[in-house]
Amino acid sequence: MAFIETLQEYLKKEGFLPELTEFGLQFKYETLDFVSFKDEEDELFLNLFFPQIFEVTDENRQDVLAALDRANSEVKVAKASVRFGNAVWVGVEMLLSENYDLGDIVPRSLNMMIYYRDAFYQAYAATPTGKAEIARLQAQQQDAKNK
Repeated sequence: MAFIETLQEYLKKEGFLPELTEFGLQFKYETLDFVSFKDEEDELFLNLFFPQIFEVTDENRQDVLAALDRANSEVKVAKASVRFGNAVWVGVEMLLSENYDLGDIVPRSLNMMIYYRDAFYQAYAATPTGKAEIARLQAQQQDAKNK
């Protein structure tokens, strides 16, 4: 059995609704989207990704990279990068032993990626672009309240 099928079977057993796609698996955890890419070459390799947690633009790219650097150095296991040139993706990749237990690995990995997302958001909020965006959103909310 290919590893992606083993992961799909585990997710179903745990009450997830994984969808097999051309690239691997797609599923929700706590209403959030996650994916795992097929790797036909390595049956003992797990990858899970929390895709597109933040949009990257020319205007915010440098501050996004600074926030990624900070979050990557502060959070263990989960790491992120800009993928496809326009979005931050968080991922967990690991080599598995012969006697791995997905029940130990998958929940912790998913929670670490959510924790990473929050650490990234905090780091980005401390950047010049992040501070400006927060101020803009707060002003927008205040304007809506005043109407």
